[in-house]
Amino acid sequence: MTFSAHRTLHRSGGTAAPFLLFVPSYGRGGTGEFVRAGVMAQAAARRWTGARIEFLLPSGPGTRTDTPFPKQVHDGPEHRKPHFDREWIRRLRPDVAIFDSGCRTATLRACNRLGVRTVYVSDRHGTCRKAFRMEWLRRLDQHWLMREHVTAEALSASQALKHRYLGRTRLVRFDTYYPEHAANPANLASALGDIGNEFVLLSAGGGGYRIGDVQASDLYVDAARRIAAASGMPCLVLLGALHEGEPALTRGVRSIRSTSLEVFIELLRRARVAVINGGHTTHQALAQQAVCVATCVGGADQPARIAKYADAGLLRSVPPEPAAIAGAVVELLAQPQLREAIQSRIQALRIVNGVPMVLDALAELLSAPHRSPHP
Repeated sequence: MTFSAHRTLHRSGGTAAPFLLFVPSYGRGGTGEFVRAGVMAQAAARRWTGARIEFLLPSGPGTRTDTPFPKQVHDGPEHRKPHFDREWIRRLRPDVAIFDSGCRTATLRACNRLGVRTVYVSDRHGTCRKAFRMEWLRRLDQHWLMREHVTAEALSASQALKHRYLGRTRLVRFDTYYPEHAANPANLASALGDIGNEFVLLSAGGGGYRIGDVQASDLYVDAARRIAAASGMPCLVLLGALHEGEPALTRGVRSIRSTSLEVFIELLRRARVAVINGGHTTHQALAQQAVCVATCVGGADQPARIAKYADAGLLRSVPPEPAAIAGAVVELLAQPQLREAIQSRIQALRIVNGVPMVLDALAELLSAPHRSPHP
């Protein structure tokens, strides 16, 4: 993907292509923030032809940096990353800096002094809470809040009051993120291979997490072998970009390292049953009304999310053990009425895709009168 050189945005009409700087915060094994920033960036590139889009990324073992956009990668100690961010923001002077799940108050102050507009993306209680600090409410332009649980309110009572009476921050609430455009048919066919149109999909996310000494995706491959043997249903396993090695497969099991999010979304729509983790994939799967078996294989946010949705009858929860995963999938495959009941409950939630919402909010921010820099 090719991007033009930076042009100064025409503030009064927002007609020129903007310069957007994405700064996702994520660590070893986790990829949700990286993927979300990439999806938002790709969507912005489709909306603003010729936009300049760049990334500031962390580094280290098990940390993804494979964005197609120009990037600066911090290779120093983790505690120096905020200084790295501020220095590059000073050099680049983007129109908007979009921080996903991590930002220091000093960095917000630096953006304000430089006249750089700011967006903060949160998806958990801890990251959301930062956006309601009194100083942040004064300095932050927009807060894109992805609900941690689709069965709960996005804001606490105190946060709702602060937002209503004290903040100048534009709040955008949504449940998940995925491209609205259809998957490329050739890419979809390449992912499916020869498994046909009826299959079980298994995805452990980015592939960077382990259960003990075993990669999470290898547990899913083991479960897939058992599912195919017990039910005769073909299985497609997405290993994840961070998965190491090539798993041994058996008849009825296909694996691919990764695919585009557009293809993944279409696979979720088509799968008879999907086996997922409890991260960002959960909301993407529910938005497609996929019948899911979920197991916690990573982040600290996963157990509570899976438990809440299992209690609500939105998915099946099992421990990260191949036999337990396979048993739950085979049971669901054998009971179409049970699958229909789960899909009916999911449909009632009306899960909101945030991509079109944040693009509209970003366009509004870019076209609004520019505030004077302040200390």
